[in-house]
Parts: sequence; C-alpha cells; structure tokens
Amino acid sequence: MRLDTRHSLTAALVMAVLLGSAVARASSEPDGSAAEATVQTAVAPQAAAGTTAVQFNVLGRADAPVTIIEFTDLQCPYCARHAVQTFPELRRRYIETGKVRYTSRDMPLPFHAFAAPAAVANRCAGEQGRFWEFREAVFAAQSELGQAPYARIAAELGLDGERFEACRGDPRQAAAVRADLELARRHGITSTPSFVIGRLVDGEFVGEMISGAKPYAEFAARIEALLPPAP
Repeated sequence: MRLDTRHSLTAALVMAVLLGSAVARASSEPDGSAAEATVQTAVAPQAAAGTTAVQFNVLGRADAPVTIIEFTDLQCPYCARHAVQTFPELRRRYIETGKVRYTSRDMPLPFHAFAAPAAVANRCAGEQGRFWEFREAVFAAQSELGQAPYARIAAELGLDGERFEACRGDPRQAAAVRADLELARRHGITSTPSFVIGRLVDGEFVGEMISGAKPYAEFAARIEALLPPAP
C-alpha cells in the first residue's frame, strides 16, 4: 500500500479517536459497497457534549504499530459479514499478537430502525465487560432485532440484568451513540462498515479508508504493508 504523507493524522489525534473524541474525515460510497477512499484531512480533537470516553470498545496493545478504527451498524448485513468472516481472524493473527489496535465506533444508519437500540445495548454490555461478546451475539441475532432480544442475550452472557436495563434507559448511552454517528456524518463517512487503517510515520498517523465487507486477505495485505520490518 502506498502511503501519502500529505494525508496524515497526528498521533495525539489517533488516541483521541480511540477515546471517542475525534475521527478522520474520509469519503466513501453511501451504499456500503466495497469502495475505497483515502483519509483526506484531520480534525482537532473535540469531545461530544455530555459524553465520556470509553475503553470497552478498544482491543489490542496501546503501542501496536497499526491502528484500525471501525464504524459499524449492528443491523447492517455487511457489518455482520465482516464480524463473522473477517474480524475473528484479524483478532487472532494481528490484535492478540500485539500488531494491531482495533476500535469499534457506532454508526447506526437512519434506515435501520433497530441499529441505534442495539448500539445502546451493546454499550451497556460493555459497561459490564462484555462488549465484544454481546456484539457477536447481536450480529448472530440480526433477524430478531425487531423483538429486542437484548435482555435474553444479556442473561445468556451472565450480565447483571437490573444494571443492564437501567443502563439501556440512561439517556447518556443514546447520546454517546448519536455522538459517534454525528462525528461520522460530519466528516463524510456515510456507509458501513467503514475502516480507517494506518500507522505512525515520523510522528504522524498516515492511513486510508476501507469501505465495505472486504475479505480477510485484503485486510491482512494492508496490515502487512504497514508493519515495520522484522528485526
């Protein structure tokens, strides 16, 4: 992958993205197809009013050489495809081996009526340390989202049901989901799943946008191109 140093993000901005206070501006096709765009500009870190940074949606070592920032919709079939077919291998080969730091941000699309409630429920599972397991279960139950299967999934994962339901009713959780969505919209990200992938080059984060449910091999090739040479 050819990196263009004109399109860069500072390291501080990348950490802000991982903490939920900023995103890279990127262009992508609105239909969620496998289009590709390059990260075009950076925005100053700016926390959304009424929200706090969260860490339960981040996996991997803080000093991992490659960063991937995912924007996802839990009702989106393409997002489910990525979660089922690509993400587990990425996690095993790159995240758990310390090569990639991966974060998932909420982007419920307006024509998916159940995506925002699912995102809130997923955050509430994250508050109890089960964000990734709950996310996997929601993707597996996409056909049931109209019946709001969140309490059942929470019980199956052993969550504190009373705490979970109280969290789902907390307006701050819905505000956090809206903040992620607004950040994505404000900076031109319009389709799911979308990914910012890159690394630090001379103190700057240089990366690109990947849109659509790409196969594992394509992610692996991009990651390998970004990894520093083996000693």
